[in-house]
Parts: sequence; C-alpha cells; structure tokens
Amino acid sequence: MELQNATVLVTGATGNMGPYVTDALVNQGATAIGTYVTETERTDVEEHSDQSGAVSYHQVDLTDQPAIEAFAETVHEQYGSVDHIVGLAGGFSMGTVSDTDGGTFEATLSRHATTAFLTAKAFADQLDEQSSIVLFSSDRALDPVGGTLAYDVGKGAVRTLAESLDVELDARVNAVAPFLIDVPGNREAMPDADFSEWTAPEAITDVVLHLLANEGVTGQIIRTTGGQPEKEV
Repeated sequence: MELQNATVLVTGATGNMGPYVTDALVNQGATAIGTYVTETERTDVEEHSDQSGAVSYHQVDLTDQPAIEAFAETVHEQYGSVDHIVGLAGGFSMGTVSDTDGGTFEATLSRHATTAFLTAKAFADQLDEQSSIVLFSSDRALDPVGGTLAYDVGKGAVRTLAESLDVELDARVNAVAPFLIDVPGNREAMPDADFSEWTAPEAITDVVLHLLANEGVTGQIIRTTGGQPEKEV
C-alpha cells in the first residue's frame, strides 16, 4: 500500500521521534496529523522538523477519554477518517523499585499504555482492513536491564496492547521495540553513554513506514536495535 494521499495520525508528534516520522510521512505524500501536550513542545518542534509547516498539530490530553473522543470527531469532520496511526506518545524515565512510588508508577503506565489504548479506542471506527497501527514499545520491555522499572512495565503493556488490538481490530497492529534512540534529548540525558550502540532514528522511521505500508505484516513486535549509519573513514 502506498502512503501517498494517506491520512496518518501521529500521537506525541513533538517528541524525540516525532519530527523524523512526520517529515518522512510528508515526504511520502501523506497527510500528517500530530498531537502534542504543551505549547513549548509545539514551538520547539519547528527547530527539528523540516516539514512542520505541512503537519496539522492539535493539542490533546491523550489520557483524557472525553478529550480524545472529541478530537476523533474533529478529525472525522475535517478529514473523513484516518488511514493509519503511529503511537509515539510516552517518554523515557529512570527509577528502580525503591525509587518509584505508586503515583509515579501509575502516571508512567498511563503515559505509555493508556494513551495508546484510548487513541485506538477513539479511532477504531475510522479504521478498516487496509489500515495500520504502529505502537512504540521498547527493547527494555523484552529484556529489562534494571533502573527503569516503571518505563519497562509501561512499554511492556504497550507490547501486549498491540498484540491484543491486532486480534480485535480490523486494522493491522504492530509495535516497534527500539533500543536507546540516538536523538539529542537522549544524548543530553546520558552524555557518558556509548552512542555507537544506540539506534539511529532514521532506521526506526524506515521500519515504521514499512509497517504502515506492508499489508503482509501484522501482530508483530519488531526489535530495532543497532542501525547506526556507516561513517566514511
């Protein structure tokens, strides 16, 4: 399936991966609709996206069911329906079991899994067998390393959600499970890390586009570990 002329909703479109995904979609000829949380995020994305002017951004609290249902109605009125969804909403967080209290745990789970669930629920009627949903889990959901407990559990819930939605919805549902993504925000948070082991955002974007367009892939959790471009010596 070609993405040209497709309408694609990208949640968390102003986050670390957002500009890479929306730029790629616009370059493919798709109509990109993005959600964001704060006006600061909306302003900052213009510095990181070449195609931000071509993206229709909407401020939506994806943990608020009435708010996202109202947003889905707005999208339906303006675009007829969405063809595909890319769920980027979330955010990396640190903390061991000792460091994490109940409120933090619930908030992290909500930021990752609840946002994806409510988005799929609100837009389910707009999707059909030609549609695709790509959610973002994490390599840490498959192989926890310690020190990021709430994040790991939240991304694990996204993985299970993707597998469950694939059974229930007409649309194809897959998830990507990246290792640490080599974006500026992560480098700033972990300046002493070995960046050569991280995954280039362009490599992940290529996988997302493949999953959106390829009708033969469904119900899969795709690990994206590695993927740094070769450097000329």
